Amino acid sequence: MKAVHLFAVVVSLPNGSGFYAAPSLGPSKASVSNVSSTTAPLANSSIDTSTKFWKWRGHDIFTEVRRRSPSKDDDTKKPAVILLHGFGASTVYWRETMSVLQSEGHDVHALDLLGQGRSSKPFPIEEGASENGDSDEVDAAFEIGKNTGTKVEYSINLWASLLDDYARHHQLDEVVLMGNSLGSLVALSAATGDFMDSETKGYLPGNRVKGLCLFNCAVGLNSQNVIKNPDFNPVQRAAIKSLFGILNTLIFDNQLLLRYALNNIVTQELLEDALKSLYISCPERVDKELVDSFYYPAKLGGEGAVEAIRQIYTNDAGLTPMEYHEKYPEILDAIPLHLVWGLEDVVTPINGDVGMFYCDRVANNRSGRGTTTIDCVKGGHILFDDNPEDSHASMMRWLERKVIK
Repeated sequence: MKAVHLFAVVVSLPNGSGFYAAPSLGPSKASVSNVSSTTAPLANSSIDTSTKFWKWRGHDIFTEVRRRSPSKDDDTKKPAVILLHGFGASTVYWRETMSVLQSEGHDVHALDLLGQGRSSKPFPIEEGASENGDSDEVDAAFEIGKNTGTKVEYSINLWASLLDDYARHHQLDEVVLMGNSLGSLVALSAATGDFMDSETKGYLPGNRVKGLCLFNCAVGLNSQNVIKNPDFNPVQRAAIKSLFGILNTLIFDNQLLLRYALNNIVTQELLEDALKSLYISCPERVDKELVDSFYYPAKLGGEGAVEAIRQIYTNDAGLTPMEYHEKYPEILDAIPLHLVWGLEDVVTPINGDVGMFYCDRVANNRSGRGTTTIDCVKGGHILFDDNPEDSHASMMRWLERKVIK
């Protein structure tokens, strides 16, 4: 049973950065502030909320929008916030974050990225095959986007293009991008314009992104980016690359095995146990709503769900956060950037390469402008739902001090 539980966790989390220790920071050790506060209580705001599918390149993209709560005491125009989830997740685990931001006067937009959550999971349809997976056991209220019968190449830049088009379509002139895990990389790509090519003109790059808030930022689309660790010598790098090749061949590029796992191994009980292992601070917050948000997209996605998992594990991992900063220093040095990190996160630990990079960036003011800040809170990989009080206290303090002013 332990092996099955481990498989569920591994299939859920391809993009951690905790496979190796980070390089030493040198003489000037980074320090991060530990947050423990109840200044941002949980909100329970259900007013002016809409959920719908938005069409993007023929695909159904599930969206949840919460309009700001009216306030007689605050006429300050506040930027809209777009929330970007991590692998296998959806808008659901942003539930408390959306409520807090809405109650504080922000319009909030949460998207299920293409291939994940309730959005379409495209896959070429063979004659006689069904568009989506088995729906016999699904709650009638749980609708997912239709398979468009097309082939897509999943990447951070694909999702950044989706995000950019969404902001353009909804005319969001001032936005704050918030991401968890690989969603953080989507935010970095969208803010810098890395997704653009000679035929693509971005909407967000320039002066529309007013801030970036990253919760436990990942190292890449998948963990293959650990090969880029500068501390590895050529022999170590070759060995790790070979290991990834073996794992991909035996497991992650093996559609038969992935299909069998989704159909016969993954259960609601198994997912509940796996999620509780990630909710370090408050495992009792893993409820039916959360479990179902992971379970049904996997069960109903059909071959599209299998293909999404396969590609996310085996495709090129894209840029690391460190490479974004190296490639776009002028942009990322100027934008207020806040990290909120779960101290107990074992997927992207604070002492991993990405966490220590940002600790060093803050401690030594690498931007030269004091625009990057970081707080550590008690909690795991999904800290904003695991420990929402402390996570949101950090988030709101940053918004008020660095973004809204």
